[in-house]
Amino acid sequence: MLAIDPDFLRSFLAISDTGSYGAAAKRVNKTQSTISAQMKRLEDTLGVVLFEKAGRRNLLSPEGLRLLQYAKSIVRLNEETVNAFRQGDATGTIKIGMCDDYAQAFLMPALTRFAHRYPLVEVEVLTTDTRSLRERADLDSFHAIIGSGNSGLEGLELLRRDRLYWIGSEDHRVHTETRMPLALWSEGCSWRDMALAALAEGDRAYRVVHTTSNAALLRAVVREGLAITIGPKWYLAPGLTLLDDMNRTFPLAEDSVGVKVLAGEMTEPLAVFLDYLRAGFRNPVPLT
Repeated sequence: MLAIDPDFLRSFLAISDTGSYGAAAKRVNKTQSTISAQMKRLEDTLGVVLFEKAGRRNLLSPEGLRLLQYAKSIVRLNEETVNAFRQGDATGTIKIGMCDDYAQAFLMPALTRFAHRYPLVEVEVLTTDTRSLRERADLDSFHAIIGSGNSGLEGLELLRRDRLYWIGSEDHRVHTETRMPLALWSEGCSWRDMALAALAEGDRAYRVVHTTSNAALLRAVVREGLAITIGPKWYLAPGLTLLDDMNRTFPLAEDSVGVKVLAGEMTEPLAVFLDYLRAGFRNPVPLT
């Protein structure tokens, strides 16, 4: 009877996410030659070709797309089975830095899954803008940084890409004021830079009335009609809406977010946490 090693499927999923055998190898903490050998054995077992080359990227073939959902289910069930019987006796601390808005939208699923598997491992999270993280004197004490792709931070592994929009209150239209009030992230935030650049290009008068690095506070300021802000669609919460006229007149570009794993030992808990984090960035948590 033929059987598929779940470890092969983890490598398969890593390649499907990254499009690269090399990047997948780093993600699952294996050599690229091991990844290649695993995919060869997986293809031989199934009798299909799983990937097609498109330039330097490896894209899923039609057969690879068929396998994708099976692979996700098998890996998840295997993990749940092991966790049901395994005692999470590992200890230590994982230290990460990320922007507050990304933390509130994407971090909880990873924290929840990780806590169930490694209840004795502490996860320390520092939330601030990416440029501030990059310039910290104690940067080498972090295991990973999750930040904007427009921040100048090199070596980021892409997690997701989103278009930015102007966002205001459902009950107020302060963006029609002569000098439009803005609520923005602190100096050094790429979203702030993109907002001000768009207004400058469109010669739109504005005044910055609120600056913060706290996502919940910024949304509250906008919801109460004190200012408008910018963000992806997942940033919307009850009481907030996209400002269609602003988005037509002063369109904003995309921003990406990625993870940079810093130097240090890739322990099993850290590798698992990073995998949970990558999965969490596929589906944001609804903001309330």
